[in-house]
Amino acid sequence: MKTKLISFLALFIVLFTTLGSSAFAVTMPTEDNNSKVEANKTTLEVVDKSICEMDLDNMGHFRKELTHFDVEKRELTITLTVNNTANVEEAEKPVEVFLVLDNSNSMTKTYNNKNKIDYVTDVANSFATSLFSHFKDIKIGIVGFSSTKEFVKGTTGSLADASVLLPLSNSAEAVKSTINSYGAEHGPWTNIEAGLSLAKSNFSSNADTKKYIVLLSDGVPNLSLDTEHTLTYSGINAANTKKKLQELSQEYMIYSVLMGYYEKDVQCPKAFIENGKEMTYGELAEEIFGTQTTPTAGKFYYINYENLNDTINKDIFNDITYKKDNSLKNIVIKDYIPQKIMNNFDFIHSIAPNIGTVTDKVDTSDNNSITWTIPVLEEGKTATLSYKLKLKDHVEKSVLNEIIPTNTKVDIDFETPDGKDKTTSDVSPKVKITYEEPKKPEVPKDNTVAEKPIPQTGNYTNIFFVLATIGIVVFATTRMIKLKNLR
Repeated sequence: MKTKLISFLALFIVLFTTLGSSAFAVTMPTEDNNSKVEANKTTLEVVDKSICEMDLDNMGHFRKELTHFDVEKRELTITLTVNNTANVEEAEKPVEVFLVLDNSNSMTKTYNNKNKIDYVTDVANSFATSLFSHFKDIKIGIVGFSSTKEFVKGTTGSLADASVLLPLSNSAEAVKSTINSYGAEHGPWTNIEAGLSLAKSNFSSNADTKKYIVLLSDGVPNLSLDTEHTLTYSGINAANTKKKLQELSQEYMIYSVLMGYYEKDVQCPKAFIENGKEMTYGELAEEIFGTQTTPTAGKFYYINYENLNDTINKDIFNDITYKKDNSLKNIVIKDYIPQKIMNNFDFIHSIAPNIGTVTDKVDTSDNNSITWTIPVLEEGKTATLSYKLKLKDHVEKSVLNEIIPTNTKVDIDFETPDGKDKTTSDVSPKVKITYEEPKKPEVPKDNTVAEKPIPQTGNYTNIFFVLATIGIVVFATTRMIKLKNLR
């Protein structure tokens, strides 16, 4: 009996001690470094506002920058801008054109049953009409040369060998009327230098005006300024005319059109070289004007009359009205997003590009890139694109307190009139995500002073409690045994 009682008591003590110890034990949770925290328990801040800028061959400029930051929404806006900084070509500048037309006696002759002057008037009229249609601000003047009817000492070989038939005018009707009547008066001499000199002195002094001279003649000059040597095709007249062309080419664009190419191999009876051989008209033309590939000044055309229209209304017109294409073309901008941004931010298209197209999402197969393609960006134009990076609902703990670039790099491929080129930059705004430790609620402090010492809890309390219990059990058991023996 006693043995059973003692075994019972031992078992009771062990169970009680185990339960008592369990009631006061504290279990500490382990922390998972790869877990995430809620975004609303974090703070997003911009720690670096660096602006990515790149030059595009002195014709354009790229800029990427942080343009908006919302700390409460935990989002930021990135804006990409491309400017074509090339100057707009001078098509809108004022234009002045002088038509310097040959009205010597030889122009009254015919070619293929048509008067030479009629070839000129037809083509000059259509040329002037096209110029007035193309330019907003243009004036055209007309000079005729070889208007002296006969040799006059002191006059022949001077500016009197040419005349201003129409000063610079913005009236299409006045120009047309003058062209149609320009051959009414003509003379025996071909003084090209006089015609060129009069044109020069009648241009305006406006330095911002583009100025052109279009010279039309059916032959080489046989007279020049400050000389009375008429019908001397080579020598002094050729030298004076060539010098004038070179002089004017420093200020004006000159187009010299010499008609009568079919006679280029015909010898000129009034032009001799030193050994007495007559020079051909082609040789005389080259002596003054050079060749079409290597002209003396500006551009030189040696043609036949049937080619006059194409030369004036296509070649020369297109050259005068030509506007250099300063567009930036085939611009491809690749913006690469870091993986840490991809893992913790949502990419949102906030503003579509005003020029070109952009991929609708980040291409993870191409190093997390977005691609903005601009086929053509004309001079003076600006293209923009914006997107947002918004913190996701849950953020990786591994990036907390780390400074993170918003992009890895930007690559740009583009074309200018001079060819293809590319540029790159890794400059980027940077952000940091910090975790805000939740604050524990404050418990009011109890300053009450007890009248008697408050029993202390802990390991001693447990021991006393167990011993007291054992004592009670032993006492009760002893009493039960004594009662049984009395019976």
